[in-house]
This record gives sequence, C-alpha cells and structure tokens, in this order.
Amino acid sequence: MVQVLDTNRSLTHRDTRFSVSGIASGGAGHGNYLLAKILFPFTMLSTRAFGSIAAPFLLLAIIQFPLYGFIRGAANVKGRIFRSVIGVLLIHLLATSACFVVVGENFS
Repeated sequence: MVQVLDTNRSLTHRDTRFSVSGIASGGAGHGNYLLAKILFPFTMLSTRAFGSIAAPFLLLAIIQFPLYGFIRGAANVKGRIFRSVIGVLLIHLLATSACFVVVGENFS
C-alpha cells in the first residue's frame, strides 16, 4: 500500500508541474501557447468553439492527467496496460495534432 501511495504522490507532483508549465507558457495572454497545446490539447481545442478557455474545459485540464492514470490503473487490473497506454497516447497525439491545425489565431 505504501508503494501505491508513493506513486500517487509522484503523479500528483507531476500533474502540478504540467499544469503550472502550461499556464506559464501562456504568459497571461502575452506568451506562447505551445506547451499548453501539447499538454492540454482537449482544453485548447475548446478555444475554437468558445473563443476562450471555458470553465468546464479548464476543469478537464485539471483532471486530464489523473484521468489518464485512472485509465492505466483500471487496465492494469485487467492485464491490458499496454493497450491502454497505446490508446491514451494515440488519442492524446491526435488531439495535439488537431490542436495545431484547428486552434484559432488568438491562441497561437
């Protein structure tokens, strides 16, 4: 049980670093959204529809990496960890690619 808690603590710290890095790259609107597009593509894709980062998609950015971890954990219990990692990676990469093609000029 201790090992699981240590892993969860490590993942939480990594999630926090990703969030801070993504926010910092935006520079309060005066920066570059490159890192935010790579780390949080689903949230950045929402800017095309709403013109800004809407609150529900901000929540999605906060829970995105813990959700990835939950998916991996559930797949690990079923013995399908490799499939889940590949699946999550492909979906994330597709969303990131779409983000660079579709996201509006205000978030370039």
